[in-house]
Amino acid sequence: MTEDILHKEENTAFLKVNSFGFISILIVGGFLFFAIGKNKTSLDEKRDLAQMPSIKFDDFKSGILTRNIDLYYSDNFEFRDLFINMANSIKEIRGVNNPVEFFYKENQKENNLKNDNNSSLLATIDSQKNNGIEPKNITTEESTDNEYDETFETIKSVVVFNKRAIQIFGGTNTGASNYAKMISQYKTELGDKINVYCMPIPVGSDFYLPKQINKKSERKFINQVFTQLSTGVKQIDAYSELERHSNEYIQFNTDHHWTGLGAYYAYTKFCEGAGISAIPIKNLEKKTIQNFLGTLYYYTKSSELKKYIDSVDYYKIPFETKMAYTRKGDKTERTSKLYAEYARGGNAYGVFLGGDFPFTRITNPLKNGRKILVFKDSYGNAFVPYLASHYDEVIVIDYRYYYGNIKDLVKSNGITDILFAHNVYAANSSFTIKRETSMLNYGYSKIKK
Repeated sequence: MTEDILHKEENTAFLKVNSFGFISILIVGGFLFFAIGKNKTSLDEKRDLAQMPSIKFDDFKSGILTRNIDLYYSDNFEFRDLFINMANSIKEIRGVNNPVEFFYKENQKENNLKNDNNSSLLATIDSQKNNGIEPKNITTEESTDNEYDETFETIKSVVVFNKRAIQIFGGTNTGASNYAKMISQYKTELGDKINVYCMPIPVGSDFYLPKQINKKSERKFINQVFTQLSTGVKQIDAYSELERHSNEYIQFNTDHHWTGLGAYYAYTKFCEGAGISAIPIKNLEKKTIQNFLGTLYYYTKSSELKKYIDSVDYYKIPFETKMAYTRKGDKTERTSKLYAEYARGGNAYGVFLGGDFPFTRITNPLKNGRKILVFKDSYGNAFVPYLASHYDEVIVIDYRYYYGNIKDLVKSNGITDILFAHNVYAANSSFTIKRETSMLNYGYSKIKK
């Protein structure tokens, strides 16, 4: 009887301590949640964090308010990144080791692309220069870089397979047809004096995923684009050249972009189609930025990927060039350099052109009379520097941010060549097609949104 009483008292004491501990955690956690300031962005995940919503009766009635508060809390509870990393470590210790990991990101819309152009490292440099800070001091931690582009924003699933994160491509026949129609329209309206090139860029799902996972072929999509282009458009089959070198380091392990080497192989294919002699890679100065973890690592937080951290190789052309760019909402051309060699850490891909800008102009004192306009997404950043070896002027338009009339731009700058250098995700996007179609005759700013 006495033993039963003692046992009951011990259980009661344990329950009290347990309850006290749990309540204390809730109180301390609640205090910290309100006492500690909140970040607007996550450097680890490279995205904006949910902010506390404004209280509106209609939102409360519809349930939107409570849903937004829930999102705010889940994005901002204290030590969130620490807990996520601990969970991944525990999973690894327990021996959970699936050779194929899927990561899904639902409810993405193309309208999400309409972010402010905060992705550029050079924009950060401008503000820091004004405060007397030298560019060499910029690192991932010091930069406000949050790179968003259509490839990462519209992706719904990523596969971690064989030491690499790969996006699953989901192109459609309609997407291929509309993209080809848009480029053909450029050729028709600009006429025979302008050379128009189409170079769809694969993102690697054909090269690195097993067929049972890779249901939509990038090769098939690109072929559909090519077969529907008007006869005057010149086809640049970068896919075939990249496929030949797919066992080389042409795609990052942790990021959605191709590497400087992958872009070089596409450049050689472009030169072939444009009647240009490509510079041998041995004549380019290779430089490397170590320790690059890209967007797909921060998206998946896969501990497997972290073992295969990337480096960013860039191949400097043997020409003195000048570069200028404009920032979103500002037509002033700011001088810069072709390679942002201060780029480090998660921003290392920004070494190519310094990031994404609405308008970039690169000049070379060749005086051969050739000037090219390049429509690009962020894949084009690694590719464009090679072109500066062959053209008096390279003008680069990022279709997500540029507002203007392309016919006026072509005429006022004496453009001789136009290249559409989009990855297959962007090529399949109705947002890309609407944007670039509207620019041809009106300028996107005049189109109702």
